[in-house]
Formats: sequence, structure tokens, C-alpha cells
Amino acid sequence: MPEQPADLRSELAAATRILASHHLIGMFGDVSVLTEDPRRYLVGPGAGARKDRCRASDVLELDLDHEFGPGLPLELYMHSEVHRLKPHIRSLIHVHSPALVALAAMAKVPSDLLMLHASFWPATMPVWDEADLVRDRAAAQRLIGILGDEAITLLRWHGAVIVGRTLHEAVFRAILAEEHAGPRGSAPPPPGSGAGNVARCGGSPNPPMTTARTSVTGPPGRNGRGTRPRCRAGRGARRRGRS
Repeated sequence: MPEQPADLRSELAAATRILASHHLIGMFGDVSVLTEDPRRYLVGPGAGARKDRCRASDVLELDLDHEFGPGLPLELYMHSEVHRLKPHIRSLIHVHSPALVALAAMAKVPSDLLMLHASFWPATMPVWDEADLVRDRAAAQRLIGILGDEAITLLRWHGAVIVGRTLHEAVFRAILAEEHAGPRGSAPPPPGSGAGNVARCGGSPNPPMTTARTSVTGPPGRNGRGTRPRCRAGRGARRRGRS
């Protein structure tokens, strides 16, 4: 018997609350699931919504060609494009969880398994290296290409995307990925990888991070770029460069 839309909405809302309770998503981060109609999908509310209070009535139903607008997730297109290009992937979860963010800042991501149930962990972790949000369809398609056939890809200095053949599988993987990433991110760096095994940005092995304005009242563009991780030298470094 096919899933009823109301049931799927309730499941997505419950999944959103579960992920929020595990601190995987908060103001930012979102979940989607493909409906029985392969041209339509459900996605949770965008930035500013209380994800820990998400209810079925908060879930949005969109078609694959729906354009970004106020109230929608800032990186909406990663959801639409994964469902378009890989319809066997029924669910995508985008997280900004602490351990996965830390892992995404490492130049060399460890691939060895520490947890039996993390068998979905890639032998070589795919990483989205663009230090910007996935703000358009072209970027989303590049991201899905980097993901390939893996269950997870890291977003450099940003977070991660986790997928599953079902909503339940994606939630299960997201929780385990964060737990698995904790000891991976705190492990000593491999020999020859650099003092902190931190990905370089602008020539600095350990750049301080800043975040651009996160309030968005319109579509992405010159005045609505959302959160963008940036790497820049601190004030002391700039002063030294002038002397």
C-alpha cells in the first residue's frame, strides 16, 4: 500500500525533531524525502524555524523545478537535484553538526571505521571544497556528482550531506555519522599531514573562521547570500603584512 502524504509529512516532521534533539540541525539544516510522485518532494522549513518543534503542518511540498523563496531552506537545490538525478535516493539530510563540521575542516579525512554500524562510511570521503553555500542548481548538481554512490559527503568548513534509500535510513546514518566523526576528528593527525591536519585556505594552515550575515529576506543573490564561511587573516597578520 503506497504511503499516504499525511503519513509521510508526519514522518518527515518527526525525523526533523529527532535530528534536532541530537543537535544535528538547528536554525540551519534540513531534511527532504521524495514522494510517490517522483516529480515532488517534501522538505522541512527553512532558517529561523524551530526544528525541534516541527509538525506536519510545517512541512512543505514542492516540485523539482520549484525555485528558492523566503521561508525555504537556503540550500534548497541540493534537495531537488538529488531527487532529480538520483531518484533511488529517497531522502537527503543536510547538517551543521559539531563533529562533522570539525571533520570537514581536516585536510585529510580519516577513512578507517571505528563503529560497526558506520559501514556506510566511504573508503575515501568525498568533499565539497567550495567555501560557499550550494545556492543554485548548477552547484547542487556538482555536489551530487561529488557524492557519487556514497552515503555521505562533507561540505568544507560547513557540515555534511547524508542520504538514504528511505527517510529512516538517512536519519539512522546521520546520527551514526556524527557519533563516528567525533573520535575521527579528535584523532592525532597522520604523519606528514601537517600540525593540525587542517585544510588550508588562503595559505594559512589554521585560518580563523568568520561567518557572513545569516539573515535572508529574499532569494540568494547579491543581497541574500546567506551564510558563507570565509577564511581571512586576523588583524595582527594584516598589520604585520603592512610593516
